[in-house]
Amino acid sequence: MTARTMDIPSSATAHLYLREDRIRQSYEAMMLAWRTLNADCESLLREKELGPAHHRILFLTAAHPGITPTALLNSLGITKQSLGRALGDLRDRKLLVQEEDRHDRRKRPLCLTEAGEALERELFLMIREVMTRAYREAGMTAVEGFRRVLTPLQMPVGSSVP
Repeated sequence: MTARTMDIPSSATAHLYLREDRIRQSYEAMMLAWRTLNADCESLLREKELGPAHHRILFLTAAHPGITPTALLNSLGITKQSLGRALGDLRDRKLLVQEEDRHDRRKRPLCLTEAGEALERELFLMIREVMTRAYREAGMTAVEGFRRVLTPLQMPVGSSVP
């Protein structure tokens, strides 16, 4: 037994689905799934000279119109400098606009332009196609179970990274 597994309860005391090997398999599957989900998107992003951070910003801004840079910063867990650079790229390419909040001038809500919405939609359709295929193969019960597993792993948009 390795030093890493010595403090872990034996399989006799752990639930079958909570065993270390099962958790490792699940984590590996999520990493590989992430790669598969984004493989098609990567070529389009490269063509547009954009990267994964740009993609995540486009996606979250589409899902949460008016999201603030602070909320994005907390959700993405990236540095302020990285966020600023990516937001600048997206503004320069006319994919995103940063407005002034009518009630609080310190807030600078973000919205996608028509071009930004079109690019985000194109990227999302690629992901949707892959996920739809997987969901159909897995079936409704598995899809609901998957959602229930992912829900407690998520951090709400705009919350602070622990």
